[in-house]
Amino acid sequence: MLRAKPHQSLLVLFTLQVLALTVLPTSVAWGSEHETLCQTPGKWLIPNEKHGSTRSHSQIFEGIHDIDFVLLGEQHDQIQHHRWQAQMLAALLAHQNQIAIGLEMLPKSSQPALDAWVAGQISLAEFLTQADWYETWRFDVELYMPILNFARDNRVPLYALNIPRDVISKISASGWDPDMGISEKPASASTGYRSILKEVFQHHAGSDEKQLEFFIQAQLMWDRAFAEGLQTAKNETSRLVVGIIGSGHLTYGFGVKHQLNSIGNYNVITWIPTDTGSTCSSLDLMNDDGDLIADAIFISPTNTASDEKHKLGLYLIDGENGVVVGDVLENSIANQSGFQANDVIVEAAGQPVAKSGEFIAIIQDQTPGYWLPVTIKRNDEITELVAEIPPRR
Repeated sequence: MLRAKPHQSLLVLFTLQVLALTVLPTSVAWGSEHETLCQTPGKWLIPNEKHGSTRSHSQIFEGIHDIDFVLLGEQHDQIQHHRWQAQMLAALLAHQNQIAIGLEMLPKSSQPALDAWVAGQISLAEFLTQADWYETWRFDVELYMPILNFARDNRVPLYALNIPRDVISKISASGWDPDMGISEKPASASTGYRSILKEVFQHHAGSDEKQLEFFIQAQLMWDRAFAEGLQTAKNETSRLVVGIIGSGHLTYGFGVKHQLNSIGNYNVITWIPTDTGSTCSSLDLMNDDGDLIADAIFISPTNTASDEKHKLGLYLIDGENGVVVGDVLENSIANQSGFQANDVIVEAAGQPVAKSGEFIAIIQDQTPGYWLPVTIKRNDEITELVAEIPPRR
């Protein structure tokens, strides 16, 4: 694991990130006779109030010509989910001839980089730099290459949906401000959504009612930003628009779909993936208010060992003096290689490091089974460390 360590003032932002990765539990489950349905990759499940039913691929795509937006969920770190998303994009393009894609991963300031990437004008390395990928998103770009390559190969326009994280953190700390880049205040959260957000907040950040309200406002602002970005894509292209968004913003129609419905009279459907490691009874198809988790659920293969990327076990902070090690996980590669808290990363693999995203990019580019030399500054002294990147299993 290699990521920036959140400051205490950003604790609420951290919980928002947790929510974006999580399908949260409710009350209705599957009957035991249907459990085996969720152990077969490639199955489509249609939720209902009892236990759900299966559909074929052709049945899933019936009526797609009448749809304005298709929202495809994901767990950000699951490569199988992104492969499924790319397959869905290809199928939707085949049905519609023209589509546009909205990406949660990047803020609107990265739009020029996305345009240049789709046009074939820049390399991957140039795209990552121009989009500030590892500063803004941090998940390995390899996870998203099936989607990025699909868009580039087929000249499908990509739209950045996100807003800067410092805006979200400001809302989390002090509430919504009309000058924060969203055209209108978000639609209010439903009772069910408020209940989920309150549970997440209390689990991670305590019980302060004022901060809870700011937390809810921040999540709604995130959902609204995604919805407005999708609407922009629709208005500019007049195409079916596909949103690539974390499942926590999509389940039960609470997040992005709710905001889209408040903006206009749109036909919106939501498809989310789960994997064969989940049981049907854990999917919680319907909540107490009768909201279904999604319009359809796809059973995705579980990640294999070969899908896992190498992780050093460092938490990084972008400080005034450079990239600082905030913490080192016990029994990690970094720990075994001699990294310590407060080390400053100066150079890696012969390349200077000024931002944590640059270091992450270097790590992800390393060949499994090789050694990575890292130059650090510790107590004003320059030291050389070597980390062994483990071979793929």
